[in-house]
Amino acid sequence: MSFKDAFITFPILETERFILRELRSEDAKEYYNYFSDEEVTRYWGYSGPKNIETASKVFTRFKNAFTRKEMITWGIATKEDDKIIGTCILNDFVRASMVDVSYNLSREYWRKGIMTEVLETVILYAFNELDMNRIQAKVMPENNSSVKLLSKVGFVQEGLLRDFAFGETFTDTLIFSILKKDFLESSLG
Repeated sequence: MSFKDAFITFPILETERFILRELRSEDAKEYYNYFSDEEVTRYWGYSGPKNIETASKVFTRFKNAFTRKEMITWGIATKEDDKIIGTCILNDFVRASMVDVSYNLSREYWRKGIMTEVLETVILYAFNELDMNRIQAKVMPENNSSVKLLSKVGFVQEGLLRDFAFGETFTDTLIFSILKKDFLESSLG
């Protein structure tokens, strides 16, 4: 599949426990519920939607960005009840060879290996289906859980971006990356 072909229909991915799918209007309540938790948005750089209606409008922006081939935002849905518990996003595509990844998860699902499972699937998709050469992630240094997660799935810390614009604030930000050649040499590839 080419990069452009990937944006014809929304890609649905499956992990052992989850379906990664497009967010729908009926997901707005769950999205709003977990995104209104300050612990979830603590390292996100900005607060979540102010109400369920605003959350639904965010989904429209995600859909429009997908149509423009700028972003893929997957809702992480449980297989047993199709409940949205988080998102994983590929955005800032550069020359169809490099992309940023970001993610968030409802606090009740933290420390259960969910983001490891999701990221491994999204990385595989980005390298094998989108033919990306590089995936990068930007993380606040104090976000220890995210730093550990990225290292666990094969990302390498490259450096520190000082006073990087992260959402609504300026903060030091770590930059991580994983390259296709390194991924192919790992056990995941």
